[in-house]
Amino acid sequence: MADAISREQMRRKLTYMLHRLRQRRDGPYKVGYRDACNDALQKLEECDPLELNAVTRCRECTHATERQTTMPYCTIHNRRRASDDYCNFGEHEF
Repeated sequence: MADAISREQMRRKLTYMLHRLRQRRDGPYKVGYRDACNDALQKLEECDPLELNAVTRCRECTHATERQTTMPYCTIHNRRRASDDYCNFGEHEF
């Protein structure tokens, strides 16, 4: 299972945004910007993760042969599949 969005990547981006502000004086804009970034970081931690199953498209699967054609042949299902089809048994070719 994997998150739809990487929490760590989002946390890094929000932290970068928080520290990249270049205003020297603490004006209302700077205070509001910092508060917004801190609130976003807090809400990111409060959200429940989405559990997703990773799927592999038939055009990227190791069990597909003749991938260059419009309909690759699937050795798991023993028939031709559309290149945008997917299944839970597919393994992504690296």
